[in-house]
Formats: sequence, C-alpha cells, structure tokens
Amino acid sequence: MNELKAEIIINAGIRIAQQNLANAYILKKGDSDAGSIFVKVDTLDGYSKLFVRNLSYDFNHDKTFIEFQDLYPNQKIETSKIDTRIDKEISIDRDCWVIEIEDKNGINHFQDLNC
Repeated sequence: MNELKAEIIINAGIRIAQQNLANAYILKKGDSDAGSIFVKVDTLDGYSKLFVRNLSYDFNHDKTFIEFQDLYPNQKIETSKIDTRIDKEISIDRDCWVIEIEDKNGINHFQDLNC
C-alpha cells in the first residue's frame, strides 16, 4: 500500500477549502511524509471543531482511504479549549500538522478529498 504523503494531502485540502471560499492556513508544519494531520475548523463565533486524519480500509473494494474523524462529534467546543487540545497533541507528536479552516458552517473541506 502506498500512502499519500501528508504534505500532498494538506496542499489538496487547502486548495479545496479555498475553492469553496473558505480561508485555510497551516498553523504548524509537521513531517512532510507521514505526520499526523489535525484540522481545526473555526466557525468564527468563538467555537471550533477538531478533526484528525484516519486511514480506513474498504474490504469490499480492497482499498485504503483517508477520512477525518471529528474528535468532538455533535458538540460545540470553545475555540480556546480546541487550542489547548492542539497544544497537547503537539507536545505528544512534534511531527504533526495543524491546519485551520475558517468556515461559518463548520465544514471540514478536507473531508471532500477523494483519496
């Protein structure tokens, strides 16, 4: 299995966000090949969402694919608490990437990646 490099996934996700008129930034660069990827979606109202990249396997199609898991599903989390969680993740894994998307609707545009 050849896994896409983290930097390629990030560049593609940022491009999709920008095409959908959402601002997207790299807050922290990680390992360009295999760093963990955290996506913070700031809804611009004092709240944010946090997603992490997961690799999943589709047994029906014998294929590995990327998905982004919501670390706080169906919850509104204060941005300051998300930032604290990100700081903790960075202290554990210095090779991780942190991307921020500003989207009032809370859309994680990385979820639109089809890889």
